[in-house]
Amino acid sequence: MYVGIAKIALALADSHSLKEKRMVLRRIKDRVRERLGVTINEVGDADAHQRAELGCAVVSSDRAKANAVLDHVIRVITGSGGDHIIAIARRVETFDADSVAYAAKPDEPGDDTWIPDAWREELDS
Repeated sequence: MYVGIAKIALALADSHSLKEKRMVLRRIKDRVRERLGVTINEVGDADAHQRAELGCAVVSSDRAKANAVLDHVIRVITGSGGDHIIAIARRVETFDADSVAYAAKPDEPGDDTWIPDAWREELDS
C-alpha cells in the first residue's frame, strides 16, 4: 500500500479578511472534492488572511497512481483560483506495517474478555 501526502502553500493577495479567505478556500476544496472525490483541508496559516496551506492524503495500491492523484489535485487547485501556489511539499511512501489483531469492545462495563491474550500479557507486565 502507498500513502501520498501533499501540502500546498497558497498566496491569496486579493483576500483582505479571513471571511474572503474562507470563501476562496471553500471554492478550491469543493472543486477538488467534486472532480476527484478527494478531501483537502486547511493545515496551516489559519490566522493569516493572505496565506493558506492545504493538505491532502491519498492511498493506493500503486505508487504511480498515488502520484498521479496528487498531480491532479494540484492541477485542480491551480484551476480553481489557487493560481498563486507558492510552494508544494509532497511524498509518496510505502506503508507496510504489520497488522495487529483487533476485537471490538462489548457494551457491558467491566467485561474485559474482548482483550486479546497478546495485549493482556503486555498489560500485565
